[in-house]
Amino acid sequence: MRRRLPGPVCGFTRPEYTCGVGRVHRESACGTSPRGWGACGQNRGGELGRVIHAIVNPRSGAGWTRWRWPRIAQRLDGAGVVVRSYVTSAPDEATRLTRDLLCAGVPEILSVGGDGTANEVANGFLRDGRPIAPDAVLSLMPTGTGHDFARSLGIASTTDALAALLDGHVRAVDVGWIDYRGPDGRAQRCFVNAADVGIGAVAAARINRSSKLLGGFLTYLVGAARTIVTARPRLARVVIDGVPVLDGPVQMILIANGGFHAGGMRMAPGASLTDGQFEVLVLQGVPRTALLGSILPRAYRGTHIRHPAIIYRRGRAVEVSADEPLLFEMDGESPGTTDLAAEVLPGVLRVRVPQWPPP
Repeated sequence: MRRRLPGPVCGFTRPEYTCGVGRVHRESACGTSPRGWGACGQNRGGELGRVIHAIVNPRSGAGWTRWRWPRIAQRLDGAGVVVRSYVTSAPDEATRLTRDLLCAGVPEILSVGGDGTANEVANGFLRDGRPIAPDAVLSLMPTGTGHDFARSLGIASTTDALAALLDGHVRAVDVGWIDYRGPDGRAQRCFVNAADVGIGAVAAARINRSSKLLGGFLTYLVGAARTIVTARPRLARVVIDGVPVLDGPVQMILIANGGFHAGGMRMAPGASLTDGQFEVLVLQGVPRTALLGSILPRAYRGTHIRHPAIIYRRGRAVEVSADEPLLFEMDGESPGTTDLAAEVLPGVLRVRVPQWPPP
C-alpha cells in the first residue's frame, strides 16, 4: 500500500516561529522567560539550557490553549528549560513546521494542543511511512478538547506532561498508516490513536463545528448522543488481515492503536501502543435505545465489547470498503472517506512518557 522512498527527504526551509503575539522570528534564539509567552532571552540563569521546540495550536481547547500555554512555558522556564514556541494558524502547518525542524536537526518537538495537533505533528515525523529523523522524540502537552493519545500514554493532564518532560523516558510506539479517499484523490497519512468510520466520524465532524466550550468529557458525550439519535446503519465490508469479518449494516468501525477514544471512552480496552497490532471494533446495526442506554454508558468502563452486537478483533491490517463513500475520522479530524486500508507501523515513533506505566 505504501510507496517507498529511497531515503529521508527533508526539503528544509528556515522555519518562522512566534515568540509573542504579533512577533515572528526566523532565528532559533528565542526562549521563554518569566515575562510571558516567548519573550526573547535565555533561561533564568542566563545560560542556554535544554531547549524544547513547541508547536502550539492556539485554537485547541476551545481557544484556551492561547492563555494556558504561557503559564506552562513559564513553569518549564523555571525548571531550566528554554522554550521556543511555533504558533500555528492554518491546517497542516504543524506538519510542515515539524518536518522543517527535524530536517534542521532539532532532536525533540513538543505538541501543544489536542489529538488533532498531535496527529499533525506526528505526520511531520514521517514521510511515506518512514521516520525522517529516527532518533527524534515527540513530547505531548495535552491542552486540547480531546487528548486520548496522551491519556493512552499515561499523560492525563498538563501536570503529567510536565513530569514526563522533566523526568520521563522515551518509548518507541506504533502508529497507524492509512490510505484513503481524500478531496483530491487517494491520500495517505498516519494516525497515532484511532481511526473510525460511522457514528464516531459523524460525531467528530459535528464536534469540530461546535464551540467545544463544555470541555472534553461533556463535548464528546453530547456529540455522541446527538449523533446516535439521527444515525442509521450503513452497508460496509470489513476485512482484517485478509479475512472477511463483516459484509452488511454497521454503525461504527473503530481501528484503535490506543485504548481511549472520544474524550476518555475505553473503546479498545485491550489496546497497546507497543504490540504491533490494532484493536478493531465493529458495531453492527442496533436500535438507538440499545446504543444510548447500554453501549454508550458501558464504553466508559470498557465493558461494551461484550455486547452481542459488537465484533472485537485484533489485527495488523484493516480494510473498509462500501458502495457509498462513508466519512471517516482519525485522531478527531475528518480528512476523507472510504474506501480505506490501514496498517500498523511498529515502533516508528519515539515518544516521551512519564516514569509510571500507562493505564
